[in-house]
Amino acid sequence: MNIQVGTKLRLDGLEGKVIGLIEYENRMDHGNRWTEYRVSTKKGERWLSVDEVYKEYSVSWAANDVRGNIGPEWHKVDEGTQVVVRAQGDVDVERGDSARFVEFEDSTEELTLSVEIWDDGTEYSKGEYLDLEEIEIIGYEKPKSGAPGCGLALIAYAFVFILVGIISTVGPALSKKTIAKFVSKSSLYEFVTSITGNEKQKADVYEYFTATTTDTVAKSIIDGIEGDTESVTQKDEVEDSEIAIVTNKEYCLIYHPEDNAEKVYVQVSKRKYNYTSDNAPYKSSDSDTTWYRSHYYSSSYSADSSTYHSPSAYTSYSGDTVHNIGNGYFDSYSSSVRQSSINSRNSSSGGVSSGK
Repeated sequence: MNIQVGTKLRLDGLEGKVIGLIEYENRMDHGNRWTEYRVSTKKGERWLSVDEVYKEYSVSWAANDVRGNIGPEWHKVDEGTQVVVRAQGDVDVERGDSARFVEFEDSTEELTLSVEIWDDGTEYSKGEYLDLEEIEIIGYEKPKSGAPGCGLALIAYAFVFILVGIISTVGPALSKKTIAKFVSKSSLYEFVTSITGNEKQKADVYEYFTATTTDTVAKSIIDGIEGDTESVTQKDEVEDSEIAIVTNKEYCLIYHPEDNAEKVYVQVSKRKYNYTSDNAPYKSSDSDTTWYRSHYYSSSYSADSSTYHSPSAYTSYSGDTVHNIGNGYFDSYSSSVRQSSINSRNSSSGGVSSGK
């Protein structure tokens, strides 16, 4: 199929023009390759996926409202690691970029839902399969090399900048998203167990759906709650080590269980659970447990002691303290997500593979 940047297409009756393309390789499927075409249409951006090996074709669009809430009507059909081997035109990737992906279909096997886990966030898209004859090449328009309309673009950018500033000020006050709700409804997380504490409080433990790093899971959760955090701290600021996310009402710990370094567990609770109980996280190592307690004491105990009037498990705490609360990479990441939470990432959302 001779499609390139500038090709005009008709996709199941919808006309558009290819403004970029990305060729991917799936390292978990014998190096199978497929191509994604970014198509500009009057109904918004679409991504055409062409897999000549399996003779599969689909068109998809951004569905960031999914936020991990993948219902039982979807069943998993594929997953792997996609690596960019070629990129052209208006796309936000370069050769060598990679991401984990998971593909779902509905019971009719006609509709698709995709999850892509990039280094800087998780993206979702919905789509539908096409027959080859539903993909028509109707013309070609040579891509323009210049950048006309810069003045209008600058005005639009300034408007967006001001708008984002306003929303970043009022947005957090209006947010109702919680970590507990996000992980409990997301198909990316599987419930493991609950830990009962004092004052009828409990902590729920979930396992991430695939082997990965704590960094990836932290970004997934931060995306899921649209960056509405008080602080995010990583143990010793070392990649793939324990991470604590503190919000106005919740405390979340992300860690590898002691008996399996490939799994990632997420323990989430109301902050009152931590204030009243100092139970060790489920299957955590001694060093992770020590850091968990010292981090809660350093990050939240003082504020919580003014909120809760129950007896605290930390009243006589005399252990270590953590001095570098937040102010690192993940706090910056949260701030970025918070500021852009109302904007769909049109330039980087796709189908089977979208491209960051």
